[in-house]
Amino acid sequence: MNEDFAELLNKYLNKTITQPEMVQMARLLELPECQLQLAAFIDENLEGVPFNIAIPEPDAEGIYRQVLNRTGQNSTARVVSISRRISKLKWTAAAVVILAIGTTAYFSFFKRSQSPELAELSQQQRYKNDIAPAKQGVILTLDDGSTKMLDTVASGDVIIEGMTKAIKQGESISFSGNKSSEVAYNTIATQKGKMFHLQLADGTDVWLDALSSIHFPTVFPGSERLVEVTGQAYFEVAKNPKQPFKVKVGTQTIDVLGTHFNVNSYDDHSIQTTLLEGAVKVNANGDSKLMQPGQQAKVAGGAINISDAVDMNEVMAWKEGRFEFNKVSVEEMMNQLARWYDIEVVYKDTINKTFVAEIQRDMPVSELLKLLEMTKQIKFSIEGNKVTIMKW
Repeated sequence: MNEDFAELLNKYLNKTITQPEMVQMARLLELPECQLQLAAFIDENLEGVPFNIAIPEPDAEGIYRQVLNRTGQNSTARVVSISRRISKLKWTAAAVVILAIGTTAYFSFFKRSQSPELAELSQQQRYKNDIAPAKQGVILTLDDGSTKMLDTVASGDVIIEGMTKAIKQGESISFSGNKSSEVAYNTIATQKGKMFHLQLADGTDVWLDALSSIHFPTVFPGSERLVEVTGQAYFEVAKNPKQPFKVKVGTQTIDVLGTHFNVNSYDDHSIQTTLLEGAVKVNANGDSKLMQPGQQAKVAGGAINISDAVDMNEVMAWKEGRFEFNKVSVEEMMNQLARWYDIEVVYKDTINKTFVAEIQRDMPVSELLKLLEMTKQIKFSIEGNKVTIMKW
């Protein structure tokens, strides 16, 4: 809990805040922990408060700009960065609360002590072993079945396979060859806590999330370009109308028409394809549907469902090094953490709550869990690599 932020909010609501303190409060609102404090306060303490929370998104951002403008700050960039971290609904409520709630409001939420059970446990007792992001490695499997740990290949080194060469540069590898080169099939797979970028021989860029893989030919001499992925991947496909690009994901195939899109197949029962630019056609179970930018196709139960209600910031958060949770269950949230950290998740209690948060992926797991505990809905303990989840 950020005590400075709690004190400043209390002063603001009681109209005792000074102009320098207003500037400080606006700056603190950029911190994830302060955003979670405000969101948790709204969830737990504002039932019956007379304000209309159902405000359209542009108006919500306008209200938030009013809050920032009172501090004399330039609000343009801040509205973009802050409003994407907490759902529009919550930021609308937060903005209205700060602008309209009465002067006698009392932030008992921020003065509330920890539960007796938590108070009895020291930081060392609750977090007996902190865990950093796993960083386990990236494996390249060549056509002959041999493997290379790409993490151990020096930057600038060349891997030659037939007439095809691959050059490693940092967390990226690029393949080059021509149609006369002998075709070989490679697989690149990421382990926990690793992302990786590769450029295929046709110029297509692919980013892999943790616990993901791509199986691909080193050159594309045929009538089509076909690759196969598992886990989560983002594609920026090089245009070549004479040689269509296709992505196979389980029993689903995506026909690509020179485009940017994300595919998430972590859940075998629900594969999601999200289109950012261009056009794709999703084919599954004898059915096919054409997608437009801003849409998401979900293949589940043998059917293809297209949705226009897509939060692109949430979909692409992984590629930008963030966890972004927008009304997700604790199970979905912990599944994401388990792919990034080397942890085993144990549930002591059933928790039927959803969570909204944006957190960087580079922090130790204890810091991340402490931020989530600020919602006052959930608490954690860590022993070894086991994370135990309990009700607050």
